[in-house]
Amino acid sequence: MVSGAPGALAAPGAATAEDCLACHADKGLARGAPVRGKALSVFVDEAVLKGSAHASLPCVACHRTATAPHDERLPAVSCAGCHDGQRAALGEGIHGSRKAQAARPSPSCAGCHGTHDVKPAASLSTQTCAACHARQVDLYRSSVHGRSRARGDAEAATCRSCHGPAHKALAKSDPQSSTYHLILPRTCAQCHADPELAKRHGIEVGAVYQQYMDSIHGRAVTRSGLLVAANCSDCHGAHEIRARTDAASRVFRANIPKTCATCHAGIYRDYVESIHGKAAARGAAGAPVCTDCHSAHQIRRVEGAPWQLDVIRECGTCHKESLRTYRDTFHGKVTQLGLTRVAKCSDCHGSHSIQPASDPRSQVSPASIVSTCQQCHPAAGESFAQFHPHADAGDRVRFPRLYWVNLLMISLLVGTFAFFGVHTALWLPRSLVERLRRGRRPAEEPRDP
Repeated sequence: MVSGAPGALAAPGAATAEDCLACHADKGLARGAPVRGKALSVFVDEAVLKGSAHASLPCVACHRTATAPHDERLPAVSCAGCHDGQRAALGEGIHGSRKAQAARPSPSCAGCHGTHDVKPAASLSTQTCAACHARQVDLYRSSVHGRSRARGDAEAATCRSCHGPAHKALAKSDPQSSTYHLILPRTCAQCHADPELAKRHGIEVGAVYQQYMDSIHGRAVTRSGLLVAANCSDCHGAHEIRARTDAASRVFRANIPKTCATCHAGIYRDYVESIHGKAAARGAAGAPVCTDCHSAHQIRRVEGAPWQLDVIRECGTCHKESLRTYRDTFHGKVTQLGLTRVAKCSDCHGSHSIQPASDPRSQVSPASIVSTCQQCHPAAGESFAQFHPHADAGDRVRFPRLYWVNLLMISLLVGTFAFFGVHTALWLPRSLVERLRRGRRPAEEPRDP
């Protein structure tokens, strides 16, 4: 905010721009002794000056003590004389606060806006931030946001989109900062809660913010205020956000287990040793990773009945035959009714540490099957554990006894219905004839009392 009118800053008779440029338009004009073989140039490009935000101001509006000509070194320009509102905001932010200045050299006004080529804040690019934040800007340029900007997409996020105006930018550790852990999801939601924007840019999940807010992570952040709960940057990164199809992305399918491991280290150790984890490490396309079972943005508590029932169907997307045979059992039929008090896939096979039945570590190995059954059936013994939860009555090779017993029961059932069907078919005509005969007999005359 400018506190005074530009014309009021120049006193009558003060040096004009023409007076100043009479000397400063000389490209060879320099001041003081050379430093490292190079003198400090005081050349001013008139074309640049006329293209700046201060084009309408006289030189003495900033260099108030300047006369034409002058030999003395002019004092540093104080931008706060006109931009007192920005100075106040800067003093509260990461770039201008005393705490920030004590930690690192704070940027000057000219460092961001330029000197004679002053640019308004809205026109500043990521290149301006790169002067101090080179590493972060390099990461940004290779990100999905930076690449979109490079292609001319004006809606792609920039530094200002996430951090806010430079004068008001706060450290991410500040609870008021737009990049503070608990606030960051709302910052991302400026774009990623808009289905129309997602459609314009080919983003598959349009309402990702709404999905995240209903997840266990979103509720832990927004309702419980847990700083350890995952937010957007924990999974996608901060400046280096990449598309999930990019092999360098934190959410690329092969990288998802390691990304989740930054918080779930214990589960990750179990997973990498499991049959699923080993298959994923070999590059098997069908091997499940965390998001296959838990989803990406809609992660729910595993104690909830809806998730426990849904994950059975999820297992069935790969293990179709096992799901079919499971549904034929008492356990499977009860879960189809919406009840969870019976054995489900993870109750028998485990969840993250699943091993093949031939592995002694497996919960369904011959050495462990009895103790696995005893979790629900305390009195279970060796005979009880002979139950086949995935038995297929149509497989004569693997389950010959079950096959023949099932065939016998079907034959008995078919034979019973066939016998009584024939019996009914033969009895029906006889019954009809008898009814017709009774109908033709004369009714008996009523007797006198």
